[in-house]
Amino acid sequence: MELTIRGKNVKVSDDRKELIVRKLGKLNHYLEVANEATVELATEHSHKATERLVVEMTMWVNGTILRAEERDSDLSNALDRLHAKMQRQMTRYKERLTQRNKGKTSVGEAVTILEEQPALEQAARELQELAPVKAKTFPLKPMYASDAIEELENVGHDFYVFLNAENDGINVVYRRKEGGYGILQPEKA
Repeated sequence: MELTIRGKNVKVSDDRKELIVRKLGKLNHYLEVANEATVELATEHSHKATERLVVEMTMWVNGTILRAEERDSDLSNALDRLHAKMQRQMTRYKERLTQRNKGKTSVGEAVTILEEQPALEQAARELQELAPVKAKTFPLKPMYASDAIEELENVGHDFYVFLNAENDGINVVYRRKEGGYGILQPEKA
């Protein structure tokens, strides 16, 4: 796995790079097909001193993106928690692949399988939380992105799904953390 380390508003020293590689470089043992990963360090102005250092990891695995973020004042603590999050995501990814290959494993069966392994109890609980609780249907009418943003504001949600009148594709507009709006436009892989 190729590990790229970048800094945003912070200088990444050789000591920090060494610590990141030592703590996160072992993740490829959990998932051998991981191609590349990016670790980004950033500092943010926050009222809480414990949340000023942000460590974000993005990993590309066979066209799937696994991403986790941790905040802490201590880089080592943030990396430990980030490692645990990524390990859980990789375990879930492997389980999904196994389910597809086996065929008809339901979410309940996967949770039972995971609960039998003590080290994976947390992953089992998270998988159970991912099971759909409610299905909702709604009409898709063609509209432009600006109209979809107005609808987003009207319904008061963080995102809005619509049929884009410009490209006849199903798109999503969403509110960005930094302010403003974003649009998701899927394309075939």
